[in-house]
Amino acid sequence: MVLSMMIGMTQCKKNIQCLPDRQVYHINIDVNRASKVDVNTVNGMVNFEENDCLYVVSGGVYVGTLKHDGTSFAGDITGPVMDSPLYFYFLGTEPQKYLKAGETTSCTVSIENQTSSLPVVSCGISNREFTGEGSYSTFLYNKCALVKFNVTSDMSSEAVCIGRMNNYATIDFSTKQFDYSQKDGGVIKLSSGSGEKWAIVFPNEEALEASSLGAAFTADYSYQGECPAIRPIHANDFMDDGYDITIATPSVSDGMFTMDTGKRVIFAKGNLQYIGSAAEPYWTFAAEQYDLMENTDEQTGGAANVDRDRFGWGTGDYPNNVSACNNDYTVYAEWGKHFEPVDGHEWHAPKCVEWEYVMFTRSASKLNDVYNARFARAQIVKDNGDKVNGIILFPDVYEHPDGVALPTKSSINYTNNNHNASYTDNSYTVAEWDLLEEAGCVFLPAGGQRINKSGAVGFYDVNIEGHYWSQCDLGDLEHACNIYYTDYRPYIYDKNDKYKGFSVRLVHE
Repeated sequence: MVLSMMIGMTQCKKNIQCLPDRQVYHINIDVNRASKVDVNTVNGMVNFEENDCLYVVSGGVYVGTLKHDGTSFAGDITGPVMDSPLYFYFLGTEPQKYLKAGETTSCTVSIENQTSSLPVVSCGISNREFTGEGSYSTFLYNKCALVKFNVTSDMSSEAVCIGRMNNYATIDFSTKQFDYSQKDGGVIKLSSGSGEKWAIVFPNEEALEASSLGAAFTADYSYQGECPAIRPIHANDFMDDGYDITIATPSVSDGMFTMDTGKRVIFAKGNLQYIGSAAEPYWTFAAEQYDLMENTDEQTGGAANVDRDRFGWGTGDYPNNVSACNNDYTVYAEWGKHFEPVDGHEWHAPKCVEWEYVMFTRSASKLNDVYNARFARAQIVKDNGDKVNGIILFPDVYEHPDGVALPTKSSINYTNNNHNASYTDNSYTVAEWDLLEEAGCVFLPAGGQRINKSGAVGFYDVNIEGHYWSQCDLGDLEHACNIYYTDYRPYIYDKNDKYKGFSVRLVHE
C-alpha cells in the first residue's frame, strides 16, 4: 500500500495584525521547526526551515511574501481583498524574485535542480475569509509526488540527470490551476554518485514507457543509461518502490544532434547551393561549412548563370525565384528532395520546434564548466585573412580537441542580449576549425539576407546576422519562420517576409 505523502500538510495557525491607516497587514504563521531538506522517507513528511517563503494571493493577485525565521512565517501583505479567502503557495527552494504585489496574476516554478534540496510545491486556502485582525489556519496540499530511484553511476563527481519528467509548472492565481509541462527535455537533476535518491516530481497522468539509452545521464553527459517504465504520477503520491537506473555506458561522439524526443540528425556538410549554368544547373552543398557566395548580381537575377546560396522560403522547385512579392512563395517545396536519402532518411530543412530543441532543449556535453553546451558564437579566419562570423553548434556528445582554445564561458549558450558581445570571443583558424569539425561541430555562417531595400536588391548584414529558413509558415501567407542570430542573441521564431533570400542548412536522421 502506497503511503500518502504529507509534505507541509501540518495545520498552521496565523496571527494577523492590521497596521493602521494602510492596506498593509502583518501576518505571523506558527509552524513546527524542522528541515524540509531531510525528507522523512518512512511517511514522506517534509517540514519547513529558516528562510523558506510562502507567497500570498488574494483576489487572484499576489499580495506579499511571508518568510520563515526558524520558528514561524512572518511578513507583510499589501491590498488583500476583504471578505475573501487568502491563498498560500509554497514554491520550492528557489525564490520567486519577479512577483510584484498588486500586479502579478501568475507565476512559473521549476523543480529541475534537486542536487542539494527537494523543491516541494504545495498550496492551501485560509480556513475562513480575510477580515483583518484574528486567527486563521490552513492546510498546505501537495502539488507534487515523492519518488525513489536506486541509482548506480560510474561517475561519482557529476550530478545524475533523469529526463522525460514534468519539471515545470505554470500557476494561474485567478483560477488556482497548475499547468504541468516539460522544460529542457524534462530533466530532473539529482545529487551525484550512486545510491538511493528521492526526487520531487510533478504529476503525469500517463505512464512513462521504458526509455532507450540516453534518457538518464551524468550532468557532463559523459555517461548514459536507460530509464525504466514509470507508472502514472499523481499529486501527493509517495512512490517508494524504487526505480532502478544504471548509468554506466560511456557517451560516444557520433556527430549527431537531438532535434526532438527520439529524433537525432546529422547536418549537411555546408549551406545549400544551386549552381552551374542556366542550361545545366544542379543542387549541392558548400564545400566548406564557412563558405558564403559573394556573387550579388547573380543571386538577385542580374546575371546569366544561376549560382546562389540564399533562397526565398520553400523554393525547392523554383530556386531562381527572386520575386519581392510574398504571394509568389505561398507553397513550400522541400529543398532536400533533390538529394539522395541517406540509409532511407530524407534530407529536409528543420522545423521551428526542431531548431529550438537543438539550441535550447537537448542534453549535451559539459564544456568549459558549462553544462549542456549547445552552441557558441565564433569567427573563422580563412587562410587569406578573410573572417567569417557565425555560430558553432556542438554535437550531443562532444570532446573538445587538444590544442584548440576552449570557447569562452560567456559565449556558450549565449542569450543575454549583451550588445558588447562579439563573434571574436572565439576566433579559430581554418586548421583549428578542421579539428573542431572532426570532433562533430557544425558552423552556421552569418550570411545576412538578400532583400529589396529602397528599390535596390542586394545583400545586407553579411557577417552580422544569420538567417536560416525553417519549414514553418505559422499559418501566415506572407511570412515564414527562420532562426535568426547576431553576436549578442539567437532567436528561433523570427517571423519574416517569405521573399527574402536566407541561408538553408539541411539535415537527415
